[in-house]
Amino acid sequence: MTSRRAHGTQSVPHMEFCARSDVGRVRTRNEDALEVRQTQAWALLADGMGGYRGGDVASRIAVAAALQRLEYEVSAGRAEGPDALAGVLSRAVCVANDEIRREAMKTPELSGMGSTLVVATFLADCVVSVHVGDSRLYRLSEGGLQQLTRDHTMLQELVDGGIMSAEESARSQFRGLLTRGLGVSATVVPEVGTHAARAGDIFLLCSDGLTDMLADDEIADVLASIITGDGLLAPAADRLVELANCRGGRDNISVILARMAV
Repeated sequence: MTSRRAHGTQSVPHMEFCARSDVGRVRTRNEDALEVRQTQAWALLADGMGGYRGGDVASRIAVAAALQRLEYEVSAGRAEGPDALAGVLSRAVCVANDEIRREAMKTPELSGMGSTLVVATFLADCVVSVHVGDSRLYRLSEGGLQQLTRDHTMLQELVDGGIMSAEESARSQFRGLLTRGLGVSATVVPEVGTHAARAGDIFLLCSDGLTDMLADDEIADVLASIITGDGLLAPAADRLVELANCRGGRDNISVILARMAV
C-alpha cells in the first residue's frame, strides 16, 4: 500500500511499510511495541527495557504518547519542514518520558519500567528521526547499508572513546547496558537526525532483538534481496525475524521496513 498526502504545504512521499514483531525463542512476553501510520508516513518502534518490570507497558505508552503528541503538533501546523519537525519529535519524546513516569508513580508494581524509542517521519527528500536507547534506524541505498542512529549504550561510549573496537563490542557480554532510556529519570535527552532519502531507498527500524542476533552485513543481504528479488517488503521482514530466531532468538524481535516508492 502506498499513499501521498500533505500536511499544510508539506508534501508526504509515497511510502510502503511492512511491520513484524515476534516474542523470540527465550522470552515469554513481547515487550516491544510498534506503530505505522501509512498516510502520514510515520513509523514508531519501542523496546521495553529488559530486566525492568512493566517493560511491555512502558513500550506501549512510549509509542502511544509520542504518536498522540506528533499528531497534535502536526495538526496545529507546527511541523512544516525538517527543522520544525525535529523540534516536534523532541517534544514528543519528552511527553512519552513524562507519561511513563506518571504511570509508574500511579502503579507501584510498575516502578522502574522503561523503554527505548525510535521514530522515523518521512518527507519528500529526507527522513527526520528521533531516538532514545538502542533501537535503531538503518538506510539501504546505492551506497550500501548505513546505521543512521547511534546507540545510547555503555558499549557505544567505549567504542567512541577508542577503548574498545566495534568488533570487540559485538562480542561483549555487556551489550544492552543503556545510557539513555524513557522513564528512567525526570528528564531525557532525545537525539534527532535529518537524513537524505531518495525514491527506492529502504529503511529499517528495529529492536536490539534483531541486531544482537545478526551482523549488519547479514541485515544488508536480506534487505538487498528486496531489490534483486520480487520487490516485496514482507518476505524480507519475515526473513529477518526468522534468522534472528535461528540464531537463538534471545529477545523479542521487531522490525519495520519502509520504502520510498519510485
